Amino acid sequence: MNTTAVTATELKNNTADILNRVYYEKKIAIVERYGEPIARIVPVEKEKSKKDIEAVLKRYYGIMPDFPEVTNIRYFRKRKPLFP
Repeated sequence: MNTTAVTATELKNNTADILNRVYYEKKIAIVERYGEPIARIVPVEKEKSKKDIEAVLKRYYGIMPDFPEVTNIRYFRKRKPLFP
């Protein structure tokens, strides 16, 4: 991966451009303040396989209980007809 040095002021003024370079060009941006590196912006690999997604779903499926049928408990008032 390519590395680029970016000043803190440059990052403040051109955040969208720098983030686009990091994401689309897969570059690492090192943020510097007074010539000293203080942070590194690294692209995230977001590719998840179908297997990973299924594992997460299996792990968390059924944690929350199903909601009870509320129409049986709910009170409905009778409406008066608009035109008697």
